[in-house]
Amino acid sequence: MNAIGRDELNRTAKVLMDGNQANNIDDAYRRLNDLVLQVEVGPDIATDLAAQPALLTTLNTGHRAMLGGVQVAITDNPDLSLPWARGQKLVEAIGEFRGVVVDQLDPDRPALRIGTPLPRHQARHEVRLNLAWHGWCGGVSDSTGTESCEPAIPLAGVVAGALGISELFQHLLGSPIAARRTVGLSLWRPDLGWRSSDALGPALQFLPNGLWLLGLGHLGQANAWNLGCLPYERPEELEVFLVEFDQIIKANWSTGLLTDQSDIGRYKTRVVQAHLEALGHRTRLAERRFDDNTIPLPQEPGLALAGFDKPEPRRALGKKFSRVVDAGLGAGPTGYLDMLIHSFPSQLTPMTAFEDHEKADYPLAAAYESEISQRTGQGEPPGDALCGVIELAGATAAASFVGAIAGALSVADLLRILHGGRHYATISLDLRSPDNILTALAIGLEQPTNPGFAPASIPTPRLDEDRAA
Repeated sequence: MNAIGRDELNRTAKVLMDGNQANNIDDAYRRLNDLVLQVEVGPDIATDLAAQPALLTTLNTGHRAMLGGVQVAITDNPDLSLPWARGQKLVEAIGEFRGVVVDQLDPDRPALRIGTPLPRHQARHEVRLNLAWHGWCGGVSDSTGTESCEPAIPLAGVVAGALGISELFQHLLGSPIAARRTVGLSLWRPDLGWRSSDALGPALQFLPNGLWLLGLGHLGQANAWNLGCLPYERPEELEVFLVEFDQIIKANWSTGLLTDQSDIGRYKTRVVQAHLEALGHRTRLAERRFDDNTIPLPQEPGLALAGFDKPEPRRALGKKFSRVVDAGLGAGPTGYLDMLIHSFPSQLTPMTAFEDHEKADYPLAAAYESEISQRTGQGEPPGDALCGVIELAGATAAASFVGAIAGALSVADLLRILHGGRHYATISLDLRSPDNILTALAIGLEQPTNPGFAPASIPTPRLDEDRAA
């Protein structure tokens, strides 16, 4: 069997290797293949604006992190309206996102609950998380929690679904507290507790009508996934400029929410373009590296979402856009659960925010030493085995559910502008303790000019009127 190279290594399997939770690559894959996701879905999935993105985000991130399969118990088979599954029956959408519909779930495995399933599906699980949302807030509670689902924006459902996968994944990897607590966050006021009335936010009325996606890897595709959850009244009013030079490699499947195994070798721009245009949005392509020469023309959008994994392109963001939101993810055995969102303009500039720092030097985990021994034992020359494994160790450990939440925070920044919300210079979140989110307001920043908007199509009452009632 040929040794796995850096471009092939599942980035979530690398989480186990870096954390000394797997003996080698084969063991890491074996452990991921033992992880099974179970989901209970209630009958209100057809009418709840946040339930559908919660479910599809759960499936899309879950099947990439838990390779043992996704099993879903449903109560009916309604038509779905979320753009990513518009016109599909529930069963069809579940299958498209690699799920399998089953009559009963295994009570010995943990499960996520979306809505209120019928009694025949309410198995007694030792660990069961209830997804919850209200306004701009999304979260999860354990089986003893009393969180309810109220009218919410679609991105609140994305947050709830991704948090649910995060909690289950950490629990299955041995966390003593994950999946046994109630956690959540507000996209309107991330500085407040997610159950605070001031954190709920206004009704969603305005959506951006044009923006740039800079980088289309893990974070760029997460940004696109969140954009695709927004309820545009006329989808063709959104134009997205896609900037990326790279092609899909096998490793991208584990983190890229729009990447399928059949996409290997295709340009990332073409993959994301196909998905966004299928939703009715318009796209423009720039298949080159982002640098100082990438400057929007006066008639082009002034908003940008950046998702780079190196500081050099970040420092090139400069003052070319009226608003740039940059998301960055952590590294290392536990740092893969960290994210840091920068928004510009603020008291920081890209040059000061992304200064050169020496890369953290993590000790080579035991799994890599074992991998070297295994390769040499199969006849690979020691020097080649060492070089190959060192290259593997330099790859970034990552999980798709982390990117989904970072993408929700990034897109929500643009939505806050359109609804007169606060400007945050930075938002820092560690999914090991999601409630301990750190924020810093942008200082001395005037309200920017209107960046342009398209109307949202919202079939539910205004969220602020609901609270007043």
